[in-house]
Amino acid sequence: MIRDKRIKKRKQRVLLAVVAVLIVLSFVLHRQITQGVFSPTISGAYYHVATDEKAVSLTFDAVWQPGELPRILDILDRYEVQATFFLPGTWLRYNADLAREILLRGHEIGHHGYAHKRLTELNEEELSKEFALMEEALQEELNVQTQLFRPPYGEINQEVYDYIADRGYTTVLWSVDPHDWLDPGVDKIITRVIKRVHNGAIILFHTNATQAVDALPVIIQSLKMQEYEILPVTQLLEKEK
Repeated sequence: MIRDKRIKKRKQRVLLAVVAVLIVLSFVLHRQITQGVFSPTISGAYYHVATDEKAVSLTFDAVWQPGELPRILDILDRYEVQATFFLPGTWLRYNADLAREILLRGHEIGHHGYAHKRLTELNEEELSKEFALMEEALQEELNVQTQLFRPPYGEINQEVYDYIADRGYTTVLWSVDPHDWLDPGVDKIITRVIKRVHNGAIILFHTNATQAVDALPVIIQSLKMQEYEILPVTQLLEKEK
């Protein structure tokens, strides 16, 4: 009888320990989902815009080519929405016509590195080369400059942030990430965005995520029904309080 009680108590302690671990993991995962990045929060970078106005930005990272970009542009046209596209230089070099189409349709372009490298693993000389190549690609292919920058994979540290800021760029990350690149299903993508949207939200999508493009019309309609204004990042930043 005493032995049975000891075994029962031991099982209870193990169960409590497992529950505690699950609670901690749940908290960590929640932070990753809401922040959408794996780097520590960097002061000065924009994960969202602090505003009392009902305004959000749709942002698209273009990495794999050409992805669903033509369909995305058509959907945005249909709903008269302007968005922000973050382009790597290698993508731009191979898809210059599509990049020009982004601009012709009234959207804005941000810098997403040249070769989509993890910037936290580069030294200053390598960082300088990445930025020089990207700026050169923007100038030669589009004859444009941009002050918006999004680090590949959302990975950034204070050293990289300071380097970016010194070059005059505004670092833009995100506050709503539907994890569309994992193909979780159209309904889940819609639910994740609509449940987590908030004033000043910066919403992340990827141009190769077919399910996200399938979800996009419903997301846009829902945001509009909730009276959110959908703006490019530059215009959203102007609403900062």
